[in-house]
Amino acid sequence: MESSKLLIALFVVQVFFPCHMSIQAAPENSDLFREYIGAEFNNVKFTDVPIDSNVEFHFILSFAIDCDSTSCSSPTNGKFNVFWDSDNLSPSQVSSIKSTHSNVKVALSLGGDSVGDSYASFDPSSVDSWVSNALSSLIDIMQEYHLDGIDIDYEHFNADPDTFAECIGKLVKTLKNNGVISFASIAPFDDDDVQSHYKALWQSYGDLIDYVNFQFYAAFLLN
Repeated sequence: MESSKLLIALFVVQVFFPCHMSIQAAPENSDLFREYIGAEFNNVKFTDVPIDSNVEFHFILSFAIDCDSTSCSSPTNGKFNVFWDSDNLSPSQVSSIKSTHSNVKVALSLGGDSVGDSYASFDPSSVDSWVSNALSSLIDIMQEYHLDGIDIDYEHFNADPDTFAECIGKLVKTLKNNGVISFASIAPFDDDDVQSHYKALWQSYGDLIDYVNFQFYAAFLLN
């Protein structure tokens, strides 16, 4: 018998803490559904997902990773590549779903768990070099795919929490200040190392985070 983590729920909590009340505006529509898409390469298209016109709907392309095209054994220090199912989730398909449904926005998620046998680890050489590379590579991807936002889903770390906070915080701040994205989210879960990194990010740059996708897992015993 072996234990396996199965993702059983992922819900969206709009970030609204007292320390940010003075600078975070209330949303026009608080009904929001978010769907991670593309990571499993099982030919799912945007049009396969039912979209309720009465809610704001975010597709989150999974994932953009700072690794080379085949492996994360040698991280690329912020030079991101597309690792989602780009055949079925192409730039033209992003444009089409957004033009068909005015309530749809599309984001990309950074990180994820792994590529092949290697973890997709956060592994910067320095804050400045990582941010510079990330801005250059991500702006190209976002403009090509007509994207609206960014999601942070790093799950493995080869850097301390403060370095993570500075890299991600400066990245999100610059993207927002230059009008490249309109929203940002984070996707932590119940793990001490994960929590410490995202808490550091929240403490320093929480005013830039619009949504929290808190992941819930459960362990099952399988025969």
